[in-house]
Amino acid sequence: MGDKNTQVLLKDVAGIFEELIGKIGEHGVVSGDKEYVQPYVYLSLHLVQMRAAGWDVDFDQIAAVSGASALFAFKQGDFMPKYAHTCIDLDQRIADATGFGYEWVGFQGVEGAWDLIVESVDAAKSAKGWDWENILFAGYQDAEAAEDRKVYAMADGPDTYARWLTWQEFGEWVKRVGEWKAARLGRHAERVETKPAQGVALRVMKDLVAWSTEPPQAVRKRFREATFGLAGIEAYAAACEGSDVGEDWVACHDINGQWTIRNSTSVYLGRVAEAGVYPNEVNAHLRAAAQEYRAAYESWQDLYNKYLGHGVPETKRKSVEHRVGGAAAVRGGLEHEKAALTEVEKALAPAG
Repeated sequence: MGDKNTQVLLKDVAGIFEELIGKIGEHGVVSGDKEYVQPYVYLSLHLVQMRAAGWDVDFDQIAAVSGASALFAFKQGDFMPKYAHTCIDLDQRIADATGFGYEWVGFQGVEGAWDLIVESVDAAKSAKGWDWENILFAGYQDAEAAEDRKVYAMADGPDTYARWLTWQEFGEWVKRVGEWKAARLGRHAERVETKPAQGVALRVMKDLVAWSTEPPQAVRKRFREATFGLAGIEAYAAACEGSDVGEDWVACHDINGQWTIRNSTSVYLGRVAEAGVYPNEVNAHLRAAAQEYRAAYESWQDLYNKYLGHGVPETKRKSVEHRVGGAAAVRGGLEHEKAALTEVEKALAPAG
Protein backbone atom coordinates (compact mmCIF):
# COMPACT_ATOMS: atom_id res chain seq x y z
CA MET A 1 0.00 0.00 0.00
CA GLY A 2 1.33 3.44 -0.90
CA ASP A 3 0.42 6.86 0.47
CA LYS A 4 -2.92 7.79 1.96
CA ASN A 5 -4.35 8.77 -1.43
CA THR A 6 -3.68 5.37 -3.02
CA GLN A 7 -6.37 3.87 -5.20
CA VAL A 8 -5.92 0.27 -6.37
CA LEU A 9 -8.39 -1.57 -8.58
CA LEU A 10 -7.98 -5.05 -10.05
CA LYS A 11 -9.24 -4.08 -13.49
CA ASP A 12 -9.04 -7.61 -14.83
CA VAL A 13 -11.40 -8.83 -12.10
CA ALA A 14 -13.82 -5.97 -12.77
CA GLY A 15 -13.71 -6.71 -16.49
CA ILE A 16 -14.35 -10.42 -16.05
CA PHE A 17 -17.26 -9.68 -13.71
CA GLU A 18 -18.77 -7.41 -16.36
CA GLU A 19 -18.22 -10.01 -19.09
CA LEU A 20 -19.76 -12.92 -17.19
CA ILE A 21 -22.34 -11.23 -14.95
CA GLY A 22 -22.72 -7.47 -15.18
CA LYS A 23 -23.62 -7.21 -18.86
CA ILE A 24 -26.66 -9.45 -18.43
CA GLY A 25 -28.45 -6.70 -16.55
CA GLU A 26 -30.12 -9.07 -14.12
CA HIS A 27 -29.26 -11.84 -11.66
CA GLY A 28 -27.39 -14.26 -13.97
CA VAL A 29 -24.15 -15.62 -15.42
CA VAL A 30 -22.84 -16.40 -18.90
CA SER A 31 -21.62 -19.92 -19.66
CA GLY A 32 -20.71 -20.58 -23.28
CA ASP A 33 -23.69 -19.59 -25.37
CA LYS A 34 -26.07 -19.71 -22.39
CA GLU A 35 -27.19 -17.06 -19.95
CA TYR A 36 -28.34 -18.69 -16.74
CA VAL A 37 -30.81 -16.69 -14.66
CA GLN A 38 -30.80 -17.00 -10.84
CA PRO A 39 -27.47 -18.88 -10.66
CA TYR A 40 -25.59 -19.90 -7.54
CA VAL A 41 -23.69 -16.67 -6.90
CA TYR A 42 -21.11 -18.47 -4.78
CA LEU A 43 -20.09 -20.34 -7.94
CA SER A 44 -20.37 -17.46 -10.40
CA LEU A 45 -18.11 -15.24 -8.26
CA HIS A 46 -15.75 -18.18 -7.72
CA LEU A 47 -15.62 -18.38 -11.52
CA VAL A 48 -14.64 -14.70 -11.75
CA GLN A 49 -11.81 -15.33 -9.30
CA MET A 50 -10.67 -18.39 -11.23
CA ARG A 51 -10.66 -16.61 -14.59
CA ALA A 52 -8.70 -13.70 -13.13
CA ALA A 53 -6.13 -16.16 -11.78
CA GLY A 54 -5.66 -17.70 -15.23
CA TRP A 55 -7.98 -20.73 -15.14
CA ASP A 56 -9.75 -21.51 -18.43
CA VAL A 57 -13.02 -22.79 -16.98
CA ASP A 58 -16.71 -21.95 -17.24
CA PHE A 59 -19.75 -22.08 -14.98
CA ASP A 60 -20.89 -25.45 -16.32
CA GLN A 61 -17.63 -27.12 -15.38
CA ILE A 62 -17.43 -25.85 -11.83
CA ALA A 63 -21.14 -26.42 -11.20
CA ALA A 64 -20.71 -30.07 -12.15
CA VAL A 65 -17.39 -30.92 -10.50
CA SER A 66 -18.35 -29.08 -7.31
CA GLY A 67 -21.34 -31.37 -6.85
CA ALA A 68 -23.78 -28.47 -6.89
CA SER A 69 -25.52 -29.70 -10.04
CA ALA A 70 -26.24 -33.08 -8.42
CA LEU A 71 -28.34 -31.69 -5.57
CA PHE A 72 -32.05 -31.04 -5.34
CA ALA A 73 -33.74 -29.88 -2.13
CA PHE A 74 -37.25 -28.63 -1.40
CA LYS A 75 -39.04 -27.39 1.68
CA GLN A 76 -42.14 -25.32 1.12
CA GLY A 77 -41.96 -21.83 2.60
CA ASP A 78 -38.31 -22.13 3.62
CA PHE A 79 -35.85 -19.59 2.20
CA MET A 80 -32.74 -21.71 2.68
CA PRO A 81 -32.88 -24.92 0.56
CA LYS A 82 -31.62 -22.85 -2.37
CA TYR A 83 -28.27 -22.83 -0.57
CA ALA A 84 -27.96 -26.54 0.18
CA HIS A 85 -24.94 -26.63 -2.14
CA THR A 86 -22.91 -24.56 0.33
CA CYS A 87 -22.74 -27.61 2.64
CA ILE A 88 -20.80 -29.94 0.30
CA ASP A 89 -17.25 -28.52 0.43
CA LEU A 90 -17.41 -26.79 -2.94
CA ASP A 91 -13.93 -25.28 -2.68
CA GLN A 92 -12.15 -28.61 -2.21
CA ARG A 93 -14.12 -30.35 -4.93
CA ILE A 94 -13.30 -27.58 -7.40
CA ALA A 95 -9.64 -27.67 -6.33
CA ASP A 96 -9.51 -31.45 -6.84
CA ALA A 97 -10.82 -31.05 -10.39
CA THR A 98 -9.04 -27.88 -11.48
CA GLY A 99 -6.09 -27.22 -9.16
CA PHE A 100 -7.57 -23.91 -7.98
CA GLY A 101 -6.60 -23.87 -4.31
CA TYR A 102 -8.73 -21.71 -2.03
CA GLU A 103 -8.65 -20.36 1.50
CA TRP A 104 -11.01 -18.54 3.85
CA VAL A 105 -9.52 -16.00 6.25
CA GLY A 106 -11.42 -14.56 9.18
CA PHE A 107 -11.36 -10.92 10.30
CA GLN A 108 -12.51 -8.83 13.25
CA GLY A 109 -14.32 -5.55 12.77
CA VAL A 110 -14.17 -3.04 9.98
CA GLU A 111 -10.44 -2.39 10.32
CA GLY A 112 -9.72 -6.10 10.17
CA ALA A 113 -11.83 -6.44 7.02
CA TRP A 114 -10.13 -3.41 5.47
CA ASP A 115 -6.65 -4.78 6.21
CA LEU A 116 -7.52 -8.15 4.71
CA ILE A 117 -8.90 -6.60 1.52
CA VAL A 118 -5.87 -4.35 1.14
CA GLU A 119 -3.53 -7.31 1.67
CA SER A 120 -5.44 -9.40 -0.88
CA VAL A 121 -5.71 -6.71 -3.54
CA ASP A 122 -2.04 -5.79 -3.17
CA ALA A 123 -1.33 -9.47 -3.91
CA ALA A 124 -3.56 -9.18 -7.04
CA LYS A 125 -6.29 -11.33 -5.47
CA SER A 126 -9.95 -10.50 -5.15
CA ALA A 127 -11.71 -11.50 -1.93
CA LYS A 128 -15.15 -13.11 -1.78
CA GLY A 129 -17.45 -12.60 1.18
CA TRP A 130 -20.95 -13.51 2.27
CA ASP A 131 -23.88 -11.15 1.90
CA TRP A 132 -27.50 -11.50 0.89
CA GLU A 133 -25.93 -13.73 -1.74
CA ASN A 134 -22.16 -13.19 -2.11
CA ILE A 135 -19.95 -10.16 -2.66
CA LEU A 136 -16.54 -9.78 -4.30
CA PHE A 137 -14.00 -7.10 -3.31
CA ALA A 138 -11.42 -6.09 -5.91
CA GLY A 139 -10.12 -2.64 -4.98
CA TYR A 140 -9.56 -0.07 -2.29
CA GLN A 141 -9.13 3.69 -2.03
CA ASP A 142 -7.19 4.89 1.00
CA ALA A 143 -7.58 8.34 2.56
CA GLU A 144 -6.20 10.49 5.36
CA ALA A 145 -9.41 10.06 7.32
CA ALA A 146 -10.79 6.55 7.72
CA GLU A 147 -14.31 7.70 6.98
CA ASP A 148 -13.18 8.77 3.50
CA ARG A 149 -11.91 5.31 2.52
CA LYS A 150 -13.70 3.25 -0.11
CA VAL A 151 -13.69 -0.35 -1.28
CA TYR A 152 -14.63 -1.65 -4.72
CA ALA A 153 -17.34 -4.31 -4.55
CA MET A 154 -19.21 -6.45 -7.04
CA ALA A 155 -22.36 -8.39 -6.25
CA ASP A 156 -25.15 -10.28 -7.98
CA GLY A 157 -28.37 -11.03 -6.18
CA PRO A 158 -30.66 -9.61 -5.18
CA ASP A 159 -29.10 -6.52 -6.80
CA THR A 160 -26.37 -6.61 -9.44
CA TYR A 161 -23.74 -3.89 -9.13
CA ALA A 162 -20.04 -3.06 -9.43
CA ARG A 163 -19.14 0.15 -7.63
CA TRP A 164 -17.13 1.86 -4.92
CA LEU A 165 -18.71 1.42 -1.49
CA THR A 166 -18.41 4.29 0.95
CA TRP A 167 -16.82 3.60 4.33
CA GLN A 168 -20.29 3.71 5.87
CA GLU A 169 -21.64 1.16 3.40
CA PHE A 170 -18.63 -1.04 3.95
CA GLY A 171 -19.12 -0.80 7.70
CA GLU A 172 -22.74 -1.85 7.33
CA TRP A 173 -21.62 -4.94 5.42
CA VAL A 174 -19.05 -5.78 8.13
CA LYS A 175 -21.71 -5.43 10.81
CA ARG A 176 -24.13 -7.58 8.85
CA VAL A 177 -21.76 -10.52 8.34
CA GLY A 178 -20.54 -10.18 11.90
CA GLU A 179 -24.08 -10.69 13.17
CA TRP A 180 -24.36 -13.72 10.87
CA LYS A 181 -21.07 -15.10 12.24
CA ALA A 182 -19.75 -15.05 8.68
CA ALA A 183 -16.88 -12.55 9.07
CA ARG A 184 -14.41 -14.11 6.66
CA LEU A 185 -13.16 -13.66 3.11
CA GLY A 186 -12.31 -16.28 0.50
CA ARG A 187 -9.45 -15.97 -1.99
CA HIS A 188 -7.19 -18.01 -4.24
CA ALA A 189 -4.42 -19.62 -2.22
CA GLU A 190 -2.13 -21.56 -4.56
CA ARG A 191 -2.26 -24.05 -7.39
CA VAL A 192 -2.72 -27.56 -6.01
CA GLU A 193 -2.38 -31.00 -7.53
CA THR A 194 -5.46 -32.16 -9.40
CA LYS A 195 -7.05 -35.58 -9.26
CA PRO A 196 -7.19 -37.62 -12.49
CA ALA A 197 -10.03 -36.62 -14.82
CA GLN A 198 -11.38 -40.17 -14.71
CA GLY A 199 -11.66 -40.08 -10.94
CA VAL A 200 -13.32 -36.63 -10.95
CA ALA A 201 -15.91 -37.80 -13.50
CA LEU A 202 -16.52 -40.98 -11.52
CA ARG A 203 -17.25 -38.94 -8.41
CA VAL A 204 -19.68 -36.71 -10.32
CA MET A 205 -21.54 -39.76 -11.64
CA LYS A 206 -21.69 -41.48 -8.26
CA ASP A 207 -23.02 -38.32 -6.64
CA LEU A 208 -25.74 -38.00 -9.26
CA VAL A 209 -26.98 -41.48 -8.45
CA ALA A 210 -26.52 -41.41 -4.68
CA TRP A 211 -27.96 -37.94 -4.17
CA SER A 212 -31.04 -38.74 -6.23
CA THR A 213 -32.30 -40.52 -3.11
CA GLU A 214 -30.32 -39.10 -0.17
CA PRO A 215 -28.05 -36.04 0.13
CA PRO A 216 -24.67 -35.99 1.89
CA GLN A 217 -24.82 -36.21 5.67
CA ALA A 218 -23.84 -32.55 6.17
CA VAL A 219 -26.70 -31.41 3.93
CA ARG A 220 -29.21 -33.67 5.66
CA LYS A 221 -28.07 -32.38 9.06
CA ARG A 222 -28.48 -28.76 7.95
CA PHE A 223 -31.85 -29.27 6.24
CA ARG A 224 -33.51 -31.94 8.34
CA GLU A 225 -37.05 -31.31 7.11
CA ALA A 226 -36.31 -30.82 3.41
CA THR A 227 -37.14 -33.42 0.77
CA PHE A 228 -34.28 -34.35 -1.55
CA GLY A 229 -33.57 -35.87 -4.93
CA LEU A 230 -36.29 -37.41 -7.08
CA ALA A 231 -38.75 -37.43 -4.19
CA GLY A 232 -38.09 -33.73 -3.68
CA ILE A 233 -38.81 -32.94 -7.32
CA GLU A 234 -42.12 -34.80 -7.18
CA ALA A 235 -43.00 -33.09 -3.89
CA TYR A 236 -42.30 -29.73 -5.50
CA ALA A 237 -44.54 -30.56 -8.47
CA ALA A 238 -47.34 -31.52 -6.11
CA ALA A 239 -46.87 -28.30 -4.14
CA CYS A 240 -47.03 -26.20 -7.33
CA GLU A 241 -50.24 -27.91 -8.32
CA GLY A 242 -51.85 -27.90 -4.90
CA SER A 243 -50.87 -24.51 -3.55
CA ASP A 244 -53.41 -21.81 -2.78
CA VAL A 245 -53.93 -19.76 -5.93
CA GLY A 246 -54.81 -16.80 -3.73
CA GLU A 247 -51.14 -16.59 -2.75
CA ASP A 248 -48.25 -15.83 -5.05
CA TRP A 249 -46.03 -18.79 -5.93
CA VAL A 250 -42.61 -18.00 -7.43
CA ALA A 251 -40.11 -20.62 -8.46
CA CYS A 252 -37.21 -19.53 -6.27
CA HIS A 253 -35.93 -19.96 -2.74
CA ASP A 254 -37.59 -23.07 -1.41
CA ILE A 255 -35.75 -25.22 -3.99
CA ASN A 256 -32.39 -25.53 -5.70
CA GLY A 257 -33.21 -23.92 -9.03
CA GLN A 258 -32.71 -26.54 -11.75
CA TRP A 259 -33.26 -24.03 -14.57
CA THR A 260 -29.74 -22.80 -13.80
CA ILE A 261 -27.57 -25.84 -13.10
CA ARG A 262 -29.30 -28.84 -14.68
CA ASN A 263 -27.78 -28.03 -18.07
CA SER A 264 -24.33 -27.93 -16.45
CA THR A 265 -24.58 -31.66 -15.79
CA SER A 266 -25.46 -32.21 -19.43
CA VAL A 267 -22.55 -30.13 -20.68
CA TYR A 268 -20.04 -31.78 -18.35
CA LEU A 269 -21.02 -35.37 -19.13
CA GLY A 270 -20.95 -34.56 -22.84
CA ARG A 271 -17.43 -33.17 -22.47
CA VAL A 272 -16.27 -36.24 -20.58
CA ALA A 273 -17.63 -38.46 -23.35
CA GLU A 274 -15.97 -36.40 -26.09
CA ALA A 275 -12.65 -36.37 -24.23
CA GLY A 276 -12.49 -40.14 -24.35
CA VAL A 277 -11.76 -40.45 -20.64
CA TYR A 278 -13.61 -43.79 -20.63
CA PRO A 279 -14.12 -46.62 -23.16
CA ASN A 280 -16.71 -46.23 -25.90
CA GLU A 281 -19.32 -48.32 -24.07
CA VAL A 282 -19.22 -45.84 -21.19
CA ASN A 283 -19.15 -42.79 -23.44
CA ALA A 284 -22.32 -43.92 -25.23
CA HIS A 285 -24.21 -43.92 -21.93
CA LEU A 286 -22.71 -40.57 -20.95
CA ARG A 287 -23.91 -39.02 -24.21
CA ALA A 288 -27.38 -40.44 -23.68
CA ALA A 289 -27.43 -39.13 -20.10
CA ALA A 290 -26.29 -35.71 -21.32
CA GLN A 291 -29.22 -35.58 -23.74
CA GLU A 292 -31.68 -36.45 -20.99
CA TYR A 293 -30.24 -33.85 -18.60
CA ARG A 294 -30.49 -31.27 -21.36
CA ALA A 295 -34.17 -32.20 -21.82
CA ALA A 296 -34.69 -31.94 -18.05
CA TYR A 297 -33.14 -28.47 -18.16
CA GLU A 298 -35.54 -27.43 -20.90
CA SER A 299 -38.48 -28.61 -18.80
CA TRP A 300 -37.24 -26.53 -15.86
CA GLN A 301 -36.81 -23.60 -18.25
CA ASP A 302 -40.50 -23.92 -19.09
CA LEU A 303 -41.38 -23.83 -15.39
CA TYR A 304 -39.40 -20.65 -14.88
CA ASN A 305 -39.95 -18.78 -18.15
CA LYS A 306 -43.52 -19.78 -19.04
CA TYR A 307 -45.28 -20.48 -15.79
CA LEU A 308 -43.88 -19.50 -12.39
CA GLY A 309 -40.63 -17.54 -12.73
CA HIS A 310 -39.95 -13.97 -11.61
CA GLY A 311 -40.59 -12.66 -15.13
CA VAL A 312 -44.13 -14.08 -15.25
CA PRO A 313 -46.77 -11.57 -14.05
CA GLU A 314 -48.10 -12.28 -10.57
CA THR A 315 -51.67 -12.50 -11.80
CA LYS A 316 -50.66 -15.37 -14.09
CA ARG A 317 -48.56 -17.09 -11.43
CA LYS A 318 -51.67 -17.13 -9.25
CA SER A 319 -53.80 -18.81 -11.90
CA VAL A 320 -54.74 -22.48 -11.80
CA GLU A 321 -53.56 -22.82 -15.38
CA HIS A 322 -50.04 -21.69 -14.51
CA ARG A 323 -49.86 -23.77 -11.34
CA VAL A 324 -50.90 -26.90 -13.24
CA GLY A 325 -48.66 -26.03 -16.19
CA GLY A 326 -45.73 -25.47 -13.86
CA ALA A 327 -46.32 -28.79 -12.14
CA ALA A 328 -46.44 -30.56 -15.50
CA ALA A 329 -43.15 -28.95 -16.51
CA VAL A 330 -41.51 -30.12 -13.28
CA ARG A 331 -42.81 -33.67 -13.77
CA GLY A 332 -41.55 -33.62 -17.35
CA GLY A 333 -38.12 -32.72 -16.02
CA LEU A 334 -38.44 -35.50 -13.46
CA GLU A 335 -39.01 -38.14 -16.14
CA HIS A 336 -35.93 -36.99 -18.03
CA GLU A 337 -34.01 -36.99 -14.75
CA LYS A 338 -34.95 -40.62 -14.15
CA ALA A 339 -33.95 -41.56 -17.71
CA ALA A 340 -30.63 -39.76 -17.28
CA LEU A 341 -29.92 -41.59 -14.03
CA THR A 342 -30.58 -44.91 -15.75
CA GLU A 343 -27.89 -44.06 -18.30
CA VAL A 344 -25.48 -42.88 -15.61
CA GLU A 345 -25.95 -46.15 -13.71
CA LYS A 346 -25.23 -48.08 -16.90
CA ALA A 347 -22.07 -46.04 -17.38
CA LEU A 348 -20.96 -46.56 -13.80
CA ALA A 349 -20.67 -50.36 -13.95
CA PRO A 350 -17.80 -50.49 -16.49
CA ALA A 351 -16.43 -47.05 -15.47
CA GLY A 352 -16.08 -47.99 -11.82
